[in-house]
Formats: sequence, structure tokens, C-alpha cells
Amino acid sequence: MRILMISTYPPMKCGLATFTKDLYESFKLAGHSDVGILAMCDEDPLLYPAEVVSTLKIQNQKGYIQQANWINANYDVCIIQHEYGIFGGASGNYILDLAKNLQIPLISHLHTILPSPSPIEKEILAELMKYSQQITVMTPHALDLLKEIYQIPAYKIALIPHGVPTFNFDQENAKIKLGLQNKKVMLSFGFLGRNKGIETALKAISAIEDSSLKYIVLGATHPNVIKHEGEIYRQTLIDLCKQLNIEDKVDFINEFVSEETLKDYLTACDIYVSPYPSENQISSGTLSFALGAGAAVISTPYLYAKDLLADDRGMLFDFENHTQLSQIISKLLNDNNLLEYYRDNAKRFGIPLQWPNVGKQYLNILKQLYHQPKRLWN
Repeated sequence: MRILMISTYPPMKCGLATFTKDLYESFKLAGHSDVGILAMCDEDPLLYPAEVVSTLKIQNQKGYIQQANWINANYDVCIIQHEYGIFGGASGNYILDLAKNLQIPLISHLHTILPSPSPIEKEILAELMKYSQQITVMTPHALDLLKEIYQIPAYKIALIPHGVPTFNFDQENAKIKLGLQNKKVMLSFGFLGRNKGIETALKAISAIEDSSLKYIVLGATHPNVIKHEGEIYRQTLIDLCKQLNIEDKVDFINEFVSEETLKDYLTACDIYVSPYPSENQISSGTLSFALGAGAAVISTPYLYAKDLLADDRGMLFDFENHTQLSQIISKLLNDNNLLEYYRDNAKRFGIPLQWPNVGKQYLNILKQLYHQPKRLWN
């Protein structure tokens, strides 16, 4: 069974590229190596690894049909990693030219499902669903949105959680390695931008007197932010730290770190904070990774967080409510039993989410579609 995945891909630096790389590696770990990547790219060529068998320039509309014909001739099943922003045309509608010309089974994995889509966004997703034999989503709420807003029948949707790395949970050694011994480590990671709510976390820790607390904001500024305003936003956060007199409590690490380094920071952290200011977020690899690492997770109640942190797997605070966040952090710092309770719950939930387990779930669906007679598609 020859599998092709369509997505962005490293060395492009974005969450979708990382997700696809991790899924590719999970297929290999499961013993399935006949997998190729069709990488979506801008005009500037990148030096891709060997598994990238072809590239498609985002705005090359004719290329979408040409690639569909090439895929039909060379592969047995196809996965589209769907985000509106990685495909060309109005709201990414060029991907429909590829999907409707495929003659092999198609899985569309949806990373964004808008609860209030524009007419064209709704139409694109509905069309893509029509051409897909299977749709995969990462949370129960995403599944409900597809059924209620997009009228997709339940039999066509599979729920597969976001995969996470395999962690060794050796917090003591991770802290020593990073020079964080004797610290209570609070972490937020991911591309930095105004939509991450880091100001709320900074204001929250300004009210905490515990001198052992170290808050690490890990991640490079998002490339699109750099393009439009440079490092103005990061500097705004640094200035806020000075105003709040918390410079000694906060470290900004302006890097897109390797997976191994990221795993070290996640393993070292006691508390993970996800202070997103918007409710309409149906996936977050960063939140999944933190849970998988066994951190005590605190988050605003965006859609993905409400699903992932249910049943005492984490704690929620109201959007932009730094006072509430500060109270929760203090509670965890002052009660080690409570901190360990949430860390243990996260760890137990996260082990089945490790990529080797998640990859097998995708492979099972792909095998079913591959062996299914064409007359049973859709």
C-alpha cells in the first residue's frame, strides 16, 4: 500500500509541517515505509528530505490537477492535511481541483473547523468532504461541528487524537540539563504572536511571590509576524516584564528548537500554561504535547482545551483573566499533592497518545479504504 500525504513539511517551520513529519515517522515505526510527501511550498525552493517526492507551489492552480494525475499513477491512498491557509485560491479552494480528480481513496484530516465559517469556507469544506472517503478530526467537539454545521454523516468521520512524542518523564535530569534545578518551571511554547495571550500569563505571575518560579516562553516569533512588524510584539512583552518587575522570573527563548530540546523543556516543566484569548481553536499540538509530557496544564476554555482537559486532566481559567490564572498557579505551587495529582492524570492520559499508537490508528483506516471496493466509496 503506497501512501501519499499532502501538507507543508520541514524544513518549513510551522505546526502542520511538524505534525506531518511526526505522522510520517510513526508510519515508519509501525513498519510501513512506503510513504511519500507532496510538500506545499511558496516560490522559494526548500531543501527537503528524501521522503518529499514532489512539491506543489501554493498558487499554481494548474499544478493541482497535474499532481492529481501523478498521484493516481503512483499511489494507492492519499491523506490531505487540511488548513485553509496552505492552499492557493480564495480560502484555499485550489485543493478542490486536486481532490475531485483523485481516483484513489482520500482521507482529509481537518486541523481547522470553523464554527462560524464564511459562505466560501463552508462550501470548500463541504466539497472536500464530498470527495473524501474518510474525514479525521482530533476532538469530540470537532466531530460535533462537522455533523451539526456541515451536515457530515457520522459514519464518514473518525476521531483520532493529536499524537505526542514519547517522553521518559525524567524531570530531575531534564531540569539539570537545562540549568533549572531547584526551580518550579512554568512553560508556554510555540510560535510567538499576538493571538497567544502571553500578556495574561505575565500579569498573572507578577502577583506570585514564590522566588523559585521560572516562566519560560519558548519559541521563535511567527514568520508572518516578522514579515509584518518584525519583533515589535516580542519587545512589547519584554517591556511589560520590566513594568511588572518580573524580569528575573521570565526567560524568552527566541528559537524554533529541535524536537529533542522541546522534549527536554516539556519534561522539565511543572506547569504548562496555554492562555489563548480566542474560543474557536479546535486543535493545539502544544497543548497535546504538554499533556503527553505529564505537565499540570492550565488553559483558557477554548474548544480543544475543554475536550482535552476534561475529567481533571487540567485546569481552566476565563479568557484574559490574569487574576484567576494567578490564583490557580499559586494553588499548585503551594500544594505539591495537588500539583502531582494533575501531573499524574496528564501522564496517564498522554501515554496512549504517543505517536506510535496514533500512527497505527491512521494505518488501520488507510488499510480498510485500500481494501474496500470502489463501489462502496462514500
